Amino acid sequence: MAATPSTGNKPGGVIGWIEERSGISAVVNAGLHVRIPMSANTMYFGGIALFLFMIQAVTGTLLSLYYKGTPEAAYKSVQYLTSDVSFGWLIRSIHHWGANLMILFVALHLLRVFFQGAFKFPRELTWVFGCLLFMVTLGFGFTGYLLPWDQRAYWATVVGTDIAGGVPVVGETLRLLLLGGSDITGDTMSRFFGIHVLVLPLALAGLLAVHLILVHQLGLANPKKMSPRPPAKNDPNEPLRPFFPHYVIDEMVAWYIILAVLVVLSSIWPAGLEEPANPILTPMHVKPEWYYLAVYQLLKLIPIKIIGILTPIIGIGLLVIWPFLDRSPEVLMRRRKFAVGGATLIVIAMIGLTVYGYVS
Repeated sequence: MAATPSTGNKPGGVIGWIEERSGISAVVNAGLHVRIPMSANTMYFGGIALFLFMIQAVTGTLLSLYYKGTPEAAYKSVQYLTSDVSFGWLIRSIHHWGANLMILFVALHLLRVFFQGAFKFPRELTWVFGCLLFMVTLGFGFTGYLLPWDQRAYWATVVGTDIAGGVPVVGETLRLLLLGGSDITGDTMSRFFGIHVLVLPLALAGLLAVHLILVHQLGLANPKKMSPRPPAKNDPNEPLRPFFPHYVIDEMVAWYIILAVLVVLSSIWPAGLEEPANPILTPMHVKPEWYYLAVYQLLKLIPIKIIGILTPIIGIGLLVIWPFLDRSPEVLMRRRKFAVGGATLIVIAMIGLTVYGYVS
């Protein structure tokens, strides 16, 4: 009679059956049982952004069950979802506010990493993928804005695609690619809907996977320690704490707070719906969403259009490659006065342009 293999301390039941056939516990242990620097201060911005993406995936899937992506039916499907579907207004409002908060927290996460100098060696690629994630997140906001097919959505999209059309050399081609023609039509809605629910989620999931792998492999940066700052797990002199359960519990508390904020915002200021889109009736004071207002206002203030369009493009390009330009080993803010001071002025200018664009 053949001997029965020893199970040792392996789990039994369903969990043991899955473990024997997948070896998944090794992956889970590698992800959870790591140690991070005691001095690391992420402010939970990255984790909150990840949580908001999960909220967007769930609420977006629920919305897609009722949404009809044609100009003739889109507005009525959103109206039906908001008025007649049980808790439909709440799901749509959470999706709306979740999108705004996700963009905000991804931006805050980037700012935190920059000011702490956490983009420096050996984390340059982590920064690059974080910047790409930020651009994809902005793409979600842009493509999702048209889908309700009301007046504000239609004409804000007109403004946005006109700005894209002003990009030197490739502008007109880019505009035609976005619109599917010379004007916003059903082809435009089909493209925006496809990009919003398929292309961008796949792009974000892929970029996010690489970003998280890099964070896991390199560890969290110590904002008080200068270069070369090797990964914390390889530094015997770095005071550490367990990622699980200590840091995970803190993250979950932040997630519950954000979920409560989402419900409160959605209940007090639910997502609205204006009149159906009318291509021949231009409303007064057409403006994009707040996260594009700074660029919109900059274009209004700079008389030479091409300069206004090139300024944010160059700015984004510099943002992506900044770790390869700033090779100083210094990470403390008081020793990076030029970079920190310049970034502070840019942030203040962006906030000022956004407020000016909102009130003007």
